[in-house]
Amino acid sequence: MAGPSPKSGGLDLHQGGQDFNVTGPEDTPIYNTDGQYSTGLFAQKATQWITAHDDAQPMFMYLAFQGCHSGDNAYVQAPEGYIDKFSTISPDKTCGQWQHPLQGSCTKAAMRKSVAGCISAVDDAVAQVVDALEKAGMYQDTLIVLSTDNGGPTDGADNNNMNNFPLRGCKGGYFDGGMRAVGLLHGAGLAPSVVGTVSNQLHHVTDWLPTILTAVKQRVSEDKTQRHAVGTLAKAGEVPFKPGDGIDNWAALSTGAASARSEIIHVVQAEGSVLQAHAIRSGDMKLLWHPAGTDCSVTHPGWYPPPGKSYDYANFTIKCGQPPATLDLCTEAEPCLFNITADPCEHRSIAKLHPQIVAELSQKIQGYKKTAVLPWLNFHQKDPRADPTKLGPSKDGYQGVYGPWMTDTEAEQYYPSNYSGPGY
Repeated sequence: MAGPSPKSGGLDLHQGGQDFNVTGPEDTPIYNTDGQYSTGLFAQKATQWITAHDDAQPMFMYLAFQGCHSGDNAYVQAPEGYIDKFSTISPDKTCGQWQHPLQGSCTKAAMRKSVAGCISAVDDAVAQVVDALEKAGMYQDTLIVLSTDNGGPTDGADNNNMNNFPLRGCKGGYFDGGMRAVGLLHGAGLAPSVVGTVSNQLHHVTDWLPTILTAVKQRVSEDKTQRHAVGTLAKAGEVPFKPGDGIDNWAALSTGAASARSEIIHVVQAEGSVLQAHAIRSGDMKLLWHPAGTDCSVTHPGWYPPPGKSYDYANFTIKCGQPPATLDLCTEAEPCLFNITADPCEHRSIAKLHPQIVAELSQKIQGYKKTAVLPWLNFHQKDPRADPTKLGPSKDGYQGVYGPWMTDTEAEQYYPSNYSGPGY
């Protein structure tokens, strides 16, 4: 939802910058979007830029839809028409209906209906962007990457009911249901042999930068300075790139060659971190542990099919069978080990059967801890100057404007600019 709701604080929608061919101030708060759903709004803006683009020049667009995400941390939102398309999921109850009151109690089935409407809106938005590329004569020369960022919150987590089943867990945790992402590649540069096929090779979100650069024939130099010049900005004294910072995996995705990645650091904490979950995958094996608390691996550690559904487990693409009745808790004292190839749904820990593998992967985690940096949560503090009512006018239902509140000189004294802890 782009416009304000009763829970809205300051406005956090901005437009601007010469890089976006927008004249006027570099960063302009946008107030006039009340009544527009952000998924459609973003697709409309992307379509405008594609239509106006000189197709003789290269173009890179990163388009991050907010769908499907909980609005105001309450419910997934979708326009009324999209909600109504899926009334059979929950005929009499609705939650998360955009700018309309909840109907009846917000059941898990009703949450599921909102998710379906939201996904349908994203589908239509993607179709709108693809149509714009076709009309602009750019489609045949465009590589389209469409990917989610993580598994969904499920079974009422965050007032949500997305579906990671038959995988285990939910968003925010470190079972594969919370981390395994789906996506697609389509268009220029793909070998005919991989078009229309499914790849299950290892690929991490950090791999997109070097992979896409290779896809557009901009080879990334192994020299750190060159890599940062092409990709991200560096600061004096920053450590060189390491394997966890991304691997060029274009050959695997574009030709079906073996993945350049054999290991994924799911989460490793530096010494002294306020966060304590750890998980790593090496080859087929995945080791993880997490503390008690609000981590989704603790609050939703099981398997959660959509409500009211019964399944023939043989019909799933991922073959796991009926989930077990008891759970492995995966603590630091007794971590869990799973063979993700043989047991992708993480039904049973095999840690006690393979103590040597547990020791080896634990040692890898200890090594990576030495170069991990402390998270923002170790340093966050309140600053009354960040109050949006002090940064912009309150109008149209918004209480001020979110934006930067420090000078560049001040910001250099705080994390991350002034960080000098583990990993540096």
